[in-house]
Amino acid sequence: MTNHQFTKKEILIHSDVDRVWQALTIPEQRNRWETRECNIDLRIGGEIYLDYGWNVTYTGTFTDIIEYKKLVSVDSDGYTTTWLLEPVEQGCLVQIEYTGHWSVDEQYKKDNMLFGTYQFLLNFKTVLEGNQDIRSSFWKSWIGVLNQTEDDRVQVVKVVPDTPAANHLQPNDYLLKINGQSVSHYDRAEQLITHSEIGSEIRLLIERDRKPIEMLLHTIAFGTKLNS
Repeated sequence: MTNHQFTKKEILIHSDVDRVWQALTIPEQRNRWETRECNIDLRIGGEIYLDYGWNVTYTGTFTDIIEYKKLVSVDSDGYTTTWLLEPVEQGCLVQIEYTGHWSVDEQYKKDNMLFGTYQFLLNFKTVLEGNQDIRSSFWKSWIGVLNQTEDDRVQVVKVVPDTPAANHLQPNDYLLKINGQSVSHYDRAEQLITHSEIGSEIRLLIERDRKPIEMLLHTIAFGTKLNS
């Protein structure tokens, strides 16, 4: 199994660096694009607390701050989150990088975390560029599988019992197409499924034991099970 080493995401925001920095460091502004609630004590040794919703929170301590350029925090496990802002001709290039000890068998967990980062970066962009908050489209529904990116393909790692995928998908299946669209990365597969409305049809083309299989599933509310 390949252990993908990318632990960063970046996005270009058509806005000036000062405005991006403020949206990153002022709690009221950060709540507009990322958090439901946050506290930011912007100084070396100060604490940052982020509540994203979906029962996900982050607590860290600032270890490096360069105004309008760099923001670094470390959590209780010693994992570091670094934000880098770079002014470019089109606006501001925003990069977030995570460092930590990622084991091979946790690849799907890393993919999941980076997908969450990807979604919030998109919202960062849409809020600053067009004052549009798209968080209501996040994690609406699912079919009950845990995936990971494996050699530029999307591999099923686990199938959750009592979900639409149970008795249909299996670990080590590969998702090739979702509703006719080719997928080669975790982010795209998750976006196509989890942004769907509850009860949506999901047409899958998968590969199992080097053979193509087509199937039709329907989404349910994210994180739930059938008949729950």
